Amino acid sequence: MTIVLSNDSTDPIYTQIYDQISRQILSGELKADTQLPPIRTVAADLRISVIPVKMAWEELDRNGFIKTVVGKGTFVAQLKDEQITEKKSETLKKLVADFCGRVKMEGTSLDEVLELIKAEYK
Repeated sequence: MTIVLSNDSTDPIYTQIYDQISRQILSGELKADTQLPPIRTVAADLRISVIPVKMAWEELDRNGFIKTVVGKGTFVAQLKDEQITEKKSETLKKLVADFCGRVKMEGTSLDEVLELIKAEYK
């Protein structure tokens, strides 16, 4: 499990943690039943408070990415293929919505955006 926090990001720390771990789960980098390190360990490794890590863990649990077994720890949940597809779609929709919001604020036209996306996607 790799987490890299950015001080330049407009996203809160817990969101950065949530996004990175959920992506690692959806990509298969973090396999089902893999035990995650304790919240305090992650916080210490990242040199942050336990609060954002706890918030990220709670959100991951609420969204079905992880499960906590009392007395044993926190593990990556078993996701069915259709759940993975659904979660990837939800993630993509969120990314597109955030991106579109920022692009609209910049005043960039849809045609300009599509051309940039086409060029970048190659």
